[in-house]
Amino acid sequence: MSRAWLPRRFSSAIPALAAAMALTALAESAWAQPRTRNDPTAVTVVGNDPNARRCSDMVMRGDFSDVAVSTCTDALGYRHLSRQAQIQLLINRGVTHLRRRENEAALVDFDAVVVIDREHAEAQMNRGAALLQLRRYGEAIAAFTEALGLDVRDPYKAYFNRGAAREALGDVRGAYEDYNTALEIYPNWAPADAELQRFARTRRENLATAQSQGRNQ
Repeated sequence: MSRAWLPRRFSSAIPALAAAMALTALAESAWAQPRTRNDPTAVTVVGNDPNARRCSDMVMRGDFSDVAVSTCTDALGYRHLSRQAQIQLLINRGVTHLRRRENEAALVDFDAVVVIDREHAEAQMNRGAALLQLRRYGEAIAAFTEALGLDVRDPYKAYFNRGAAREALGDVRGAYEDYNTALEIYPNWAPADAELQRFARTRRENLATAQSQGRNQ
């Protein structure tokens, strides 16, 4: 869709709509398809601790029960965790918190990953997911931008979610450009396509209103 469709003005209801759409995309970007072998947000832990394996198995199955959280927490208490196993367990527990909408707790886990590995792209992506749901939009933008700079897997989702955060802050042009970039990377992706259609529809409505007001003057 051409950028000529960028609307000049939106109603105050639009940021809330964008946030709702962003949460739909986050269901795909932050924790979707946990059975996919290369999904970086739900990862298999290899090690001797049975709790670590149970944590991994539960998260991969999409289990976000209290038992899943406590199992991952127990696994993180294991004395001989490798650096990579610790990162994987923190991501798994963080993803579980995200699924439970426990966004503050999720953010703590993803922040802990970043302390261990500053250049962990998927942790930054998930930090952005938690921050967006917490309505900490400026920080979410920074996290998504960092993830993109680290070559995050599925960058179109980072662009989409950054667009939602930008729109919530009133940066309509920046939001449009991010939604448009998401669609350029992944043509026909429904969430981005829906947002761009909304932009086009709003522009048409604004033009129709302006023409009607002009005729009435």
